Amino acid sequence: MAASSSSSKRRAMGMAASDQGDTSAHAMKKPRVRVAPDSSASEDDTDEDHGHDEGDGGEEEEEEEEPDGDGEEESQSYQDPLESDGDGVDEEASAGDMAASEPAAPSTRAAVAGVTVEDADALECGVCFLPLRPPIFQCEVGHVVCAPCRDTLAPAGRCYVCRVAVAGGEYRRCYALERLVDAIRVACPHAAHGCAARPAYHDVEAHRLACPHGPCHCPGERCGFVGSTAALLDHFAATHNWPCTTNVKAREVFDVRLHDGFNFLVVGGASRHHLVMMNMTREPLGRAITVLRIHPHATGRIQCELSLSHHVVLGDSWGLYRSHYQKSVFDVGCSDLADGLPDAKQCFQFVVPRCVAGDDDEGGTGVRINVLITVD
Repeated sequence: MAASSSSSKRRAMGMAASDQGDTSAHAMKKPRVRVAPDSSASEDDTDEDHGHDEGDGGEEEEEEEEPDGDGEEESQSYQDPLESDGDGVDEEASAGDMAASEPAAPSTRAAVAGVTVEDADALECGVCFLPLRPPIFQCEVGHVVCAPCRDTLAPAGRCYVCRVAVAGGEYRRCYALERLVDAIRVACPHAAHGCAARPAYHDVEAHRLACPHGPCHCPGERCGFVGSTAALLDHFAATHNWPCTTNVKAREVFDVRLHDGFNFLVVGGASRHHLVMMNMTREPLGRAITVLRIHPHATGRIQCELSLSHHVVLGDSWGLYRSHYQKSVFDVGCSDLADGLPDAKQCFQFVVPRCVAGDDDEGGTGVRINVLITVD
């Protein structure tokens, strides 16, 4: 009986200790505070904690309310940066649309040397195979076309390569590629003849056709010299000793003495100088003068006016004299002489009669004529 009584006391003491431990655990337990953008979830968790601790005494309930208030403030402070009325998003979207609709400003960074384009097809339109130039357009997949080909393909409404339907029936502008093709610079094909220009890749052909440094050929027989007009002028004087008259002003009459063979004039226009060749040859009836402009490209119009006035006194006693006057106005042809001299029969010829020009013995001093060259 004594053993049974002490065992009952131990069980009672153990239960009391257990109840005391549960109460201590509840007293030590802290309310959970959930920091999240979702305020409803935070309120549910707080209500759940309050319901669980209601039977533990008013003191503990007051202690729990303080952390809940702190949690709400912390949650609110976390949400503030995320709360928006949509204005910021709209502004960012508008800024993005504006950036997409305007080409990027040119970069001020230095050029990158030693860059090589291994496949020139990447810089050409896939339809016409001409170099891509702004504006450039692309389909949804990224296949690009130039503006003329875009206009041609627009009625089809599909990409010419992948056959994917073009959104809204319109190709999208590809500003990134436009900036790239404008940044690719190449040396002029006539760089060896003195041109230092570096046009964009898509403009190199247009530059070549207008480049004043394009090579021209020497008209001399068995002379293979090729160079710019400035180099030719030096070559004519130094190698062939042909007469060259420089500093001739356009639209002003001047007189020049022509010798058999090639005679050259450097005529100054409004924006450039022109190298003009006057070739005088012997013909059965006198001297024939042909005029040709030496230039790689037939740009602009040059008109030449030649006039000749000749007077000879026949006798002292009677005061008789012979007079001759002739004048011609004609357009001047242009050639780089790559195919040699043009056929004289296909050119205008200013023929000076033998009675004026003289024969071989009398005509050694040449023929003096008046020249007026007009450059448009």
